[in-house]
Amino acid sequence: MSQSTTSFKRIRKADEKTERERKLPYLNMMFKDKMPAPIDEADILERLNAAPSVRGFFITAVDVFSEAIDALVQRIFRKDDFAVKSVVGPLLEDSGPLGDLSVRLKLLFGLGVLPSELFEDINDVIKLRNELNNDMEEYSFTDPFILNAIKNLHLVNKMGMVRLDIQEPDDDVDVMFYQLQLKRQQQMIASGLSLAIVEICNELNRESPF
Repeated sequence: MSQSTTSFKRIRKADEKTERERKLPYLNMMFKDKMPAPIDEADILERLNAAPSVRGFFITAVDVFSEAIDALVQRIFRKDDFAVKSVVGPLLEDSGPLGDLSVRLKLLFGLGVLPSELFEDINDVIKLRNELNNDMEEYSFTDPFILNAIKNLHLVNKMGMVRLDIQEPDDDVDVMFYQLQLKRQQQMIASGLSLAIVEICNELNRESPF
C-alpha cells in the first residue's frame, strides 16, 4: 500500500470522526427530547401528605394520575407534523373525546401502552375516588371499606410494605393505647399507599412506543 493511500485513509477517518463529534450533541439533544423527564417524587408525596382526609387523599391521587397520563398522551399523540397536530390537537382538549381521564386510560390500555395490572390499579383508585365523593361519611385508612379497596391494588400487594390486617382490641386492652396503635397504623397505610402511587406515576412516565 502506497504512502499516499495510507495518508488519504487517515485523513478520511479523521474527517469521519470530526463529523460524528459534530453531530453527537444534536443527536443527544434529539434523544433527550424524546425521553420523559423524571417525575418529582417529593412533590407527589408532599401533595398526598397534605390531603386533609382520606377522601382528599384519593382526590389528590387521581389528580396526580391525571397529570401523568396527560403527559404520556402528549408524548404519544402530539406530533410536529402540522397536519397531524391539526387533527389530533382538538381530540386531546378537555372538551374533546379524549379529554376525559377514563377515556384516555382505556385508550392507552387498548393500544397496549399500559399493562393490565397498571390499568386496573389506576381504574380502581378512580372508582374509589368517585365513591368517596358520593358518600358523605368520613373514613379512615383502617376502615374496612377503604382497606378492602387498597387490598385489591396489585402494586400494593407486590410491594408488600403495608400491613392491612387490623386487629380488634381485646377486652383488657387500654382504649387510649389501642387508639394510638390504630392512628400509627393509619399513618403507615397512608405512607405505603403514597409510595405505591409514586411508583404508578413512575410506570406512567414511559417513552412513547410509537
